[in-house]
Amino acid sequence: MGNRELRASIGVVGAGGLCWGVAGAVHLGFVQTNGGRRSGWGLADGGGWYEFAFIVGALVTMYSAPGLLRRSEWWPALSLTAGAVVGVVSVLALGQGSRYWAAASAMALVGVAAPLANRLWGRHHPI
Repeated sequence: MGNRELRASIGVVGAGGLCWGVAGAVHLGFVQTNGGRRSGWGLADGGGWYEFAFIVGALVTMYSAPGLLRRSEWWPALSLTAGAVVGVVSVLALGQGSRYWAAASAMALVGVAAPLANRLWGRHHPI
């Protein structure tokens, strides 16, 4: 497996984790905690794995996205699309309300935009 294939595989895992974490956040909702020095926002009880997937997926996706979008080949950008498909399926499996459809639409839009960004911009500015 070469560098491109490895980066694309990492991109699928990162984007899939990020979108799965977003699906969990949409499903559970955010709650505010008040505890003096430890106040803030977070997911409701039981959302620990979703938070972990969201944070790690975001870091991995931020690391791999520039290398996926700024290539002369088009196929590495599809790893972000595959991660978005994971997110769309998981968010619609968790519920069918309007917030679920809004999150699924946003993920689908980002999934479609990734190969287009590579086509229109990334191929002209390769790494």
